[in-house]
Amino acid sequence: MLYVIVVVVAVLIGTVLAPVVWGLTQQSADDDPDVSVVTLRGGTSASNINQVTEELRQARTNDSTEAVVLRVDSPGGAVASSEEFFLAVNRTASEMPVVSYVEGTAASGGYFGIAPSDAIYVKPSSVVGSIGVTVSAPLSTVEQEERVSKSYLRTGPDKATITKDSIRSEMETLQNAFLNVVMEHRGANLSLDRTEVARGDTYLGPEAVQNGFADEIGSLSSAVEHAAGAADGIEEDNYDVVYHEPVEASSGLVLASEDVERVDGDIVYVDAAEADSEFTEPVEYYAVWGVPTGDTTGVSPNETG
Repeated sequence: MLYVIVVVVAVLIGTVLAPVVWGLTQQSADDDPDVSVVTLRGGTSASNINQVTEELRQARTNDSTEAVVLRVDSPGGAVASSEEFFLAVNRTASEMPVVSYVEGTAASGGYFGIAPSDAIYVKPSSVVGSIGVTVSAPLSTVEQEERVSKSYLRTGPDKATITKDSIRSEMETLQNAFLNVVMEHRGANLSLDRTEVARGDTYLGPEAVQNGFADEIGSLSSAVEHAAGAADGIEEDNYDVVYHEPVEASSGLVLASEDVERVDGDIVYVDAAEADSEFTEPVEYYAVWGVPTGDTTGVSPNETG
């Protein structure tokens, strides 16, 4: 099912952790090949994804790294950073084996990012899926459209014009792009057709394996062994495993109920009365899974992104 959730700011909630090396305090002197475990915990915020993409870049440029395991517990987040996550994983998967392990949740943008993985491991309690996009827009974005159109000079008739129809059209475009990624990378495994995937349902581990959203029930060690076995530069068990822990864990802050002005179908309008500028605030698109905290009167979970 598709759910409405509004994410406003990224909040730093973690502490600084040093990278942990399994069985080693640093890279071994004999330069044994390694499997790099890259961790994403929390939303697909800019700070989280910047760190993950940098660690994936280091994996691609490190001669010792032969494969990557993505350890993921993420409900998704902003579409823009979720796309960055996908692009980094997709590029890495084109150069070396990438296996994902869903530690807790890989939903919406969190699943979007791991779709190019060669294999996806889940626990029985893991949650995956929620393929869809939601949008938040300041109430003034639409209500002040006529005033803005008359008050400001513009270079074209549609410059800075935002309507509910245009928002829905853009959201549909992003939704189709999301679906295309999932169908391209997971389509051969899925027992669900495109329409069923687009419903945005989430699945526990056993059902995800059954319908093709995941490949195996297993542990992190299982994912590491799979990645090592798929790597050309690793012979038998002669490799190291290097953990990269998050430097900072950040997630989105869900809007409190008093801040939600109105829900209109699949668009959430946010009270922009406190805005410092008279200009309308930007429309934000999210690939995120969760339940709404605000007033969702008249909104069915099957109707929301």
